Amino acid sequence: MGWVQITWETLVAKTTGRPSRKSAEARIRRKNINIDQAKLDRVRKLLAASSETEAVDQALSMLLLREELINGIEQIAGTGGIDNVFEDDVEP
Repeated sequence: MGWVQITWETLVAKTTGRPSRKSAEARIRRKNINIDQAKLDRVRKLLAASSETEAVDQALSMLLLREELINGIEQIAGTGGIDNVFEDDVEP
């Protein structure tokens, strides 16, 4: 099996259904929401986002990616494609 290189842009396109930022602009809608400012500040710093909007957009993309990864793992679980190396591990 060969390696596949996946860029962040590919992951965002895959998880959001948006092929590129430019073509996605037509799908962007202005939203007014109540949000915990402390959480938003932390997320913005963690993601090194240049704006609050970018921080929220990146966080949503990451959540969608997480969902897709979990679904993919569930689909191949039990097919022999993954060995559970932690099966016999005991929590300390």
